[in-house]
Amino acid sequence: MAEHHHPPAEKLRFLSSPLVRRDADGDVPTYESYRKHHACKHHRDGLDDELPRLETHEGPTLLEIFFDLFFAANYNAFSETQRVTNHARFKAYVGYFCLLWLTWFLVTLYDVRYVTDSIFSRLTRAVHLGVLVGFVVVAPKFDPSVQHSDTMRAMSLILAVSRACLAVEYGATLWHLRHFKRARPPIYAQMGLHVVSSLVYLGVAFCFRNDQRNGVYMLWYFFSGAEALGSLLISNLSPVVSFTKTHLMKRMALLTVMIMGDGIIQLAKEVVIIVRNPDAWDSTTIGLVTAATATIFFLFLIYFDWMRSGYYLPALRQQLWAGLHLPLHLALVLHLQSFTQWLIWSTIWKQVRRLTDFTDPSEDDFLLNTTSVAVRDSINASVQAFLRDYPPKTLGMVETINDALGNLTTIADAFWPSLAEYSKTGNLEGSISDPSNAQGFVTFVDAVLYLVTTLGNVLFQAFGIEIQGELTAQKSRAQEKLQGGALQFKVHEKTWGRCRLVFAYGYIAAGSTIALMATLAVVARTAPFKTWPIVRFALVYLLALGTCLTALLWYDEEKSEAFLAGPWVLPTITSVWSLVLIVTHVNGERGRRMAKRFNFR
Repeated sequence: MAEHHHPPAEKLRFLSSPLVRRDADGDVPTYESYRKHHACKHHRDGLDDELPRLETHEGPTLLEIFFDLFFAANYNAFSETQRVTNHARFKAYVGYFCLLWLTWFLVTLYDVRYVTDSIFSRLTRAVHLGVLVGFVVVAPKFDPSVQHSDTMRAMSLILAVSRACLAVEYGATLWHLRHFKRARPPIYAQMGLHVVSSLVYLGVAFCFRNDQRNGVYMLWYFFSGAEALGSLLISNLSPVVSFTKTHLMKRMALLTVMIMGDGIIQLAKEVVIIVRNPDAWDSTTIGLVTAATATIFFLFLIYFDWMRSGYYLPALRQQLWAGLHLPLHLALVLHLQSFTQWLIWSTIWKQVRRLTDFTDPSEDDFLLNTTSVAVRDSINASVQAFLRDYPPKTLGMVETINDALGNLTTIADAFWPSLAEYSKTGNLEGSISDPSNAQGFVTFVDAVLYLVTTLGNVLFQAFGIEIQGELTAQKSRAQEKLQGGALQFKVHEKTWGRCRLVFAYGYIAAGSTIALMATLAVVARTAPFKTWPIVRFALVYLLALGTCLTALLWYDEEKSEAFLAGPWVLPTITSVWSLVLIVTHVNGERGRRMAKRFNFR
């Protein structure tokens, strides 16, 4: 029986070289011979004019995968604490994600070329993980429009530490390549890039003052982008810093899958919120959950179906392909966040119909012979039934409801027959317009508006949409004056504004995701473009454009409300992705051959 000899596992060293382990004859030595002759594995004579041969990895190492998991968890935490609620929050969200992604990207550019397993690499990895933890710490208060000074200083110091650690890592790599003169200049350039950036971030940290805003934080974005672009450009200077034979594309694909997986986690969380509430899990909700799940699955299939050419491209195309993943991942996280949120909004729209059931004065016989107290008790019974399903979470809501119900009892009993007549005819010139009924009508309408608005806010809170806390947390004098019904009206207005915002940015993000994925497919395509592939991509871009233009409904309140109240907001997105998937796998050449064969017969 043949015996299989495996080289013994190496002892973990403080430093591990990224160079390919060769002996003097150019052969790969055994682990033992490498250990004994590590210091002389390369002849020093003549090495100044040679280029070192670096180890390559077929795929991400465990350290790299663990780092990617930290990134995914980090942006998930930010998405949980800082949702897109207005223009300022959108800018903060985009800015935070770009800083986080570029930090991850710069670490990844080092890893795919020079990653090794050693005590030193584990220590530097711990620093990078600490940087990601720092991102989580600053996430709740990160808002450049407000500029909480401690948060902004902390963010700047976090970026400085990250770049300093990268400079140290490249310095360690330079030490391993010290005998190769031609290999040193690009490493020096890479180190200098990170050292300068680290010093800039450190200086920016001292520019933030309490109760003072300035635009110096924009240097974060300029220098982070410059670092990423500079690193890609430097990679063209020498094979030593090139990405061509690395697993960079696999790292990008892995992170894309993690982002999609996080979308599934968000979907599961929204489903849990829905099923906690009564009568929410019905055939419509099941259909919406199915559509959301199918959308994520179609995303996954399309992304990898368009990567069939493989994970290795010429240098410039590979760099463009990698760089395009920043806007792709940003669009993708916004897309996934919006349509998973829409599961909640669709459920809310169904429950909103219950809010007006008790406000329709259609029981004419009851109104013809009743009192204001009896009307109050009747409406209160419906209100209490609603509150049993969706208990209010703040005392202010209960007080507003009680005040509105109490106001009904101030209406004269003679008003109710006039209201019954008005409900039948809809004629404002009847008895409802008598001066004696004018004040009663105003009181009734105001009470109903307060009740519907407050109960709507109770419904929003039940499904995890918190606006009142955001308003009351603001310190401006105008906001401090908001109390009772005025506060509830403001909350209601802001909430429906958020609903329309989620729809608008969600559709724009969906269309952008489709367009960017198609662009990646064009960049990665190695086969020549024939007629059908050109037509296919044209159709995909048209679908992307149409999806983005749907967001223009945001400017028409009436039409947008009609669309949002319907069940097709989320299934429409699913249908678009379905069409993209179908177009991807329709073979135009095969169809042409079949058509010719049919005509011949």
